[in-house]
Amino acid sequence: MKKKVLNKSFLTQINKIAHSKKVFAQLKNYNKDYTNFDIFIDYFENFLLEKIELPFKDLSSQDKIFEGIILRLDCLLEYKNLVIKIYLESQKNPKHFITINKYISRYFKNYLKSPLEFTTAYAIYVYAFNIWIEDTDSMDKTMAAIGNSFEGLNKIKTFLNYK
Repeated sequence: MKKKVLNKSFLTQINKIAHSKKVFAQLKNYNKDYTNFDIFIDYFENFLLEKIELPFKDLSSQDKIFEGIILRLDCLLEYKNLVIKIYLESQKNPKHFITINKYISRYFKNYLKSPLEFTTAYAIYVYAFNIWIEDTDSMDKTMAAIGNSFEGLNKIKTFLNYK
């Protein structure tokens, strides 16, 4: 039997049942490899990486980080229930969290060059993701939280540079 590759149609179906007990059976029926949820996360994250755009290169560092976070969260929006299921499962199994972390890091490293930019993006992303979980599709609260994060960071930078 030929293994099925992830596609939008299947992910939409899984997204609808993500919080039911059927989700793991459906994954296994679709592709026996997905019995190992970590393998499914790998395939899902690779699927996302192909879809997520990168911010324009000529943006300021802050704008690149802001735009990159929004682009990723916007892409996740289509599969929000499934993303939340993965997040909840990663709280039970740190191996899943490590897999997710690998892909988030890869995404930011695709367009951010300095360790400071990367660390800033990652920290704000983690915070923004937790707001995004409760936010509406407009992502107004999420965007405001990201903006507020930059304001706070800029205040800290000013304080640290004060002589």
